[in-house]
Amino acid sequence: MAGRGVPRILLLTDRSTLPEPGPVIAAALKGGGFHLCLREKGLEAGALLRLASELREILLSGGGTLLVHDRVDVALAIGADGVHLPGGGIPTAAARDLLGPELLLGRSCHHVEEAVLALAAGADYVTLSPIFATRSHPGAPHLGVERFREMRCAIPGPVLALGGIEASNAGLAAEAGADGVALIRGIFAAPDPARVVATLRAIFVPGGSRPVFQRVAKADDRSESSGPA
Repeated sequence: MAGRGVPRILLLTDRSTLPEPGPVIAAALKGGGFHLCLREKGLEAGALLRLASELREILLSGGGTLLVHDRVDVALAIGADGVHLPGGGIPTAAARDLLGPELLLGRSCHHVEEAVLALAAGADYVTLSPIFATRSHPGAPHLGVERFREMRCAIPGPVLALGGIEASNAGLAAEAGADGVALIRGIFAAPDPARVVATLRAIFVPGGSRPVFQRVAKADDRSESSGPA
């Protein structure tokens, strides 16, 4: 998948989990293509550009797609396929204006209202989280499957489930209405990343038959609420 295709599998990098993601990404791509979000908040722009270039080559050779977390400037400089905005990032409409109509744009959301606003302002998809308890924050509240289902039904566009996703529970997210999943450790910490990707693809892209969404009418998103990435 490339360009404006909505992610069904969105892998987010995290240097605290895996400082050198390239080899695992290459291994995971043997299970099929996916979108990768380069999410490295601590890197200065030059280092981020170098890492983005390295990972873009790996992804291109394996049928993957590169998004950059938050940094629209880096995404444009490296020729990435799009940007994923954190809750506290620049307004969705401003990012869409900078990226133009062709590049992919997603946003992290935690509430129905901010998800609806993001889609109306030009986002192609949103993540909704956390659906499950996470290993990084095991005691923190999470939505659960039924609450995720209720919220997803109120959002008029593609929604990816994020938070505690693994191959073993991704089917529950799909049954709750998720159009795809976003994950970190579920692939990076897996003993066989390619098998995880293949399993997720079997759930979310069987025969490429998942629905195609049209972007809702653009609206001013100045009222978008901020939240954690």
